Parts: sequence; C-alpha cells; structure tokens
Amino acid sequence: MLKGALLGFGPEASGIYAPALRSADCPLEIQAVACSGDPGLQAAALEFPGARRYRSAEELLDKERALNFAAVALPPAERAACALRALERRLHVLCHPPFCFSPVEFDGLRQAADAAGTTLFSAQPWERSSPYAALSGAVSREVPGEILRAEVSILTPRPAGQGREEGVTAALGWQAFSILLGIVRRPPLALAARLGMEFPYNAGAVESAASFQVYFGGATGSVHLAAGAHASRLRAAAIGPKGAMELRGAALRLDLRGQKEEIIGLQENLDDGLARPHWMLREFHAFREEIENPALRGAGLKNSRYCVKLLRNAYYSAGVNSAAVPL
Repeated sequence: MLKGALLGFGPEASGIYAPALRSADCPLEIQAVACSGDPGLQAAALEFPGARRYRSAEELLDKERALNFAAVALPPAERAACALRALERRLHVLCHPPFCFSPVEFDGLRQAADAAGTTLFSAQPWERSSPYAALSGAVSREVPGEILRAEVSILTPRPAGQGREEGVTAALGWQAFSILLGIVRRPPLALAARLGMEFPYNAGAVESAASFQVYFGGATGSVHLAAGAHASRLRAAAIGPKGAMELRGAALRLDLRGQKEEIIGLQENLDDGLARPHWMLREFHAFREEIENPALRGAGLKNSRYCVKLLRNAYYSAGVNSAAVPL
C-alpha cells in the first residue's frame, strides 16, 4: 500500500477522488490532506478521519516526511507549482488536469520527475470508460478508415468564471483536446481559437463558450465547449473514407459505406461526466503500476504535452483575432 497526500479538497477531490480512494481495493492510502478553507477541511475529516489535515499544500509538504505520493487536485492555477514542490521532495505525483498551461511548465515538471526518479501522472479517468473504449477501439480497427476529420463537443451546466483561469477552456479544454488527439492520432500542427462571446477577445470577461480548429497533417479537427448549458452533453465524431462514426450519450453510431446504419448501445454514458470514482480507481492502479515499474514511467502522461501546447496556443490565437497559430 502506497501512502500519500491529497492536495486540495474541492469538487473533484470530494466527488471523484475520495470515493475511489476509500474503495477496498484501492492501492493508495491517504495519510494527509491539505485544503485552504474550513468547509473543505471538515469534509476531508469525514472522508479520511485518520488523515492529518493542513491548511496549505506548502505546510503539508514541509512537515510530512514519510509519504510515497501526492495527488494534486488544487485549483488549476496552483497545480503546476504544487506538483513541482512535491516532485522536488521525491514524491510520485498524480495531477488532475489541467495542471499546467505552457510547455515550459510541463517540461520543468518532467525534468523534476526525471531528476528525482519519480513518476508524474496525468489523471484522465474518461479513458477508462466503456464509451471511450468503444470509440478508441473503432479507431484502432480503422472502422471509418484513416481519420480525415474529427469533432468533439462538450457542454456543462456549471457556469463559467471570469478570466482565463476560470473559463470553460481551463475547465474542459484539456479533456476535449485529449479526446480529439485520441481519435486523430497524429501530432497537431496548428490551431485557431475563439474564446468567449466578445470580439475582439477580452481575457477578463466571462468565458462561457469556446471553439477551436485544429490542423493535423492530412486531417482537421474541431472542438466546441460551452458552460452554463441546459445539460451535460458530450459528442465525439470521426469521418474517414469508409464512413463516419459518432459517440453521443450511451451510443456509438456507425454510418459506413455500403452498410446499414448501426447503433451500438453502451453500458455507460459520458454525458453524465468525464470522471467517475470507478474510472479513477483504475487510474490509481495504473499510477501504482507505473511507480513500481520504472520502465513504464512517462506512459501515464499520455498526450499531456500536446494538450498543454494546444491550451497555450488557444489563448494566444484568441488574442490575435483567432488567427491560426503554429504549434
């Protein structure tokens, strides 16, 4: 059993991390929790009554000397610096994305992990879901043929905040880009972004909607994000020379040349959210496996660096009137 700390106790930590960490077959044990507010500390005490509690991640990392790992679920703007401090203390680190917004930050984290001989892992629980497995499997079998175009749309009823760090791009961009990259499976070459409802782009305004065009060699992709929507919805589609496929809700629709349209029912529904405790539990097992097998280190970062580059260049593109920006 690996012993560690949970840094942050907001909605993700309380709703997704805590139930997974309390599962009987979880390979991780929480011995300390950090949260800046009294409500979060009180909630953490109920979930992990035996864990030591701190009012900041800095205090926890300074005082705790017998931990193996840190799970970072702080607000997005705080995650990179906290992950770096944990890596410098030779802890294995699992981060909730987005955990950085520039390749420089990301490379710094990778270098710190390499220097410490520890694991840096991006928690992407949606990849453990049956809908994502069905979509990914169809791409791997080349059901629509070589992907020429891919589309991802994510809507959430949660309202967007004001400014770059509270907008819908920060909240859902990493997830959407990761799904898009998982469909196209080529490196992105350029991106054009439209963030928010104002033109020209106002970085201080409420960013409740965002649209992106991503250019790959021989393929294109688009992403649409919306906060404050009527309901939670996810749609992912791919088009190739053999036909099209679309993941929507709990169904995968196949529309292939010369075949009758087929709709495959799925056990789970990504409309209900991109993170569930049992998916996160599978991520925890993968995290432990990577810790115990150094040859696997880096696998848990998946397509993180491309997600970081797309996020960074999205803000830059929006600031230059949505011009296409090379990656």
